[in-house]
Amino acid sequence: MFCRLLAAVLLAFAGSASAANLDVSAAYKMRALSYKNLNFIDNAKFKNEHSFIGNDARLGLAVRKIALESRRGEEVSMDVGIGLHALGVAGSTTALQSPFDRAANAYPSANLTPFIENAYVKVHQLLGYPVEATFGRQTFKLASGLLLDDDGAGLTGINLRGKLPWWGMKLDAFVFQDRNPLYNAENTLGLFGFSLELPSEGNWQLSQLFERDRAIQPVYGCTFPGMTTDNCMISKANRSFSSLRYQLNYGPMVFDGEAAMQKGAATPTGINPAHNHITYNGNAQVIRAKWKQKLYKAGEGIARASIARGTGDKPDTQTTDEAFYPSHGHRFNGLERSGFGEFFAATPYDAFGGNYSSTTASGLAQGASGIMVVGAGYSPPAYHGFILDIDYYLYQAERVKSGPRTLGTEWDLRVRYAVLDQLTLALSSAFFTTGTASNPTKSHARKYALEVSGRF
Repeated sequence: MFCRLLAAVLLAFAGSASAANLDVSAAYKMRALSYKNLNFIDNAKFKNEHSFIGNDARLGLAVRKIALESRRGEEVSMDVGIGLHALGVAGSTTALQSPFDRAANAYPSANLTPFIENAYVKVHQLLGYPVEATFGRQTFKLASGLLLDDDGAGLTGINLRGKLPWWGMKLDAFVFQDRNPLYNAENTLGLFGFSLELPSEGNWQLSQLFERDRAIQPVYGCTFPGMTTDNCMISKANRSFSSLRYQLNYGPMVFDGEAAMQKGAATPTGINPAHNHITYNGNAQVIRAKWKQKLYKAGEGIARASIARGTGDKPDTQTTDEAFYPSHGHRFNGLERSGFGEFFAATPYDAFGGNYSSTTASGLAQGASGIMVVGAGYSPPAYHGFILDIDYYLYQAERVKSGPRTLGTEWDLRVRYAVLDQLTLALSSAFFTTGTASNPTKSHARKYALEVSGRF
């Protein structure tokens, strides 16, 4: 009923607006999933295994190119759009328990009840200047998503994008109000910053993000004399993230690299607060590259490599947190993690770490912090439209209090078949072997997935 009413309103609006267009988009993705031994242990009773069907549905309606006025010789126009997003599972009553609860907490709803992902007004040529302004709830990703990505939940605020009169540069400025998904405190996280693009032989992108976090939360690894708890509690935190990204698409080679720094300070709270403040001092780097090569009479094969690193916390610095950890960096795709590897799905700052009973932000075992990833993969030429992807990943902790650093290794296999850009069928499996930093006995974990997705 709601969707029919919404469509009727937008159709009426489109009919009354000169030269306006109505765009309707829809997408649905179903994934039949099976996770084995999420706890990385040998005891069959406590392996934490789940099998379920994940649903991911979207419906978008937008009226575009609504003519407003003429300013400075430019035609000012407007778009009005609304997008609904629904996530949920079927076939299991425990699918959103640990560790899937972390993904569910990143979204307004995870029981297949639609939530508003987009509700915006977008103005083109604002006041006659080459500026595009978006007001309201919108999809947003900063650079590669290392620092900020809404992950399909949407962010509410203002985004301004415009061209500068020098060297083809583009400037993007934004202000959003959201929440820290780890602590479920509504409207406690302010996000603002900018991104500057400079095209050259490749494309350079300088990004700056500021976080104003007002959620009461722990700082993991923080200690000081006289503490009565394991971690320092803070009432507010001001974090800043600066990154430089370079992209190059040159013939058969594609390169994408981003390096970032984290700074900031937090205000302690509690019965025995730490000293005047707690400081942040971390950094991260992500590099992805692939090479397309035509093979004689076989078609085109693709080789790829990836390297990622995020600093972990130093055990000997009492009130300085060196762990790189943006509040809204890219880490989820619906109710599944998205990162390096189908199962471990690591980012430079967190992963499916097998230690979900702990309170570590990264998900890793106590004493391990920061993640380093090295990956390599190959996709041979398609065979009758079927494409095989083979990938291997090695994971290590960037810092540990003592002992080994290897978190595990993973092999991923995927067969996919696409019909144009509308229908995709895929079957994948991931085989994860724990390292001694995750489990000294080197247990095994697996993930199997069948995916069917369509869109128009």
